[in-house]
Amino acid sequence: MANYGAPLVALAAILGTALSIYDYIDPMSGIAGTPGAILVIASTLILFVFGLLMAADPRSAALRIFIILSCLLGIAGTAFAAYLLNSRTLLALMVVCLLGWLIYLFKPRRALA
Repeated sequence: MANYGAPLVALAAILGTALSIYDYIDPMSGIAGTPGAILVIASTLILFVFGLLMAADPRSAALRIFIILSCLLGIAGTAFAAYLLNSRTLLALMVVCLLGWLIYLFKPRRALA
């Protein structure tokens, strides 16, 4: 059974990165050139990496737990930043990331040895 949660996290995160870069460059966005926009660019890139790591489905239980918890914290922090920066589209993408995270979390998987 394929797990579509991790690719959904990665896709929403890379779209969030593109949107954040656009907001950082566009002077009409209201957040152009701000440190908050740079932080969101970095956090969405990190979420993208976590999505790729989740898709690789690590065999180590400790690594899997670290990735799952870090990804959740990244989603929550980026969603909060999107709320503070008044970026509704980025907030919607973080909801999609959360949906992908939930799909990944509750998908049945093989037992770890």
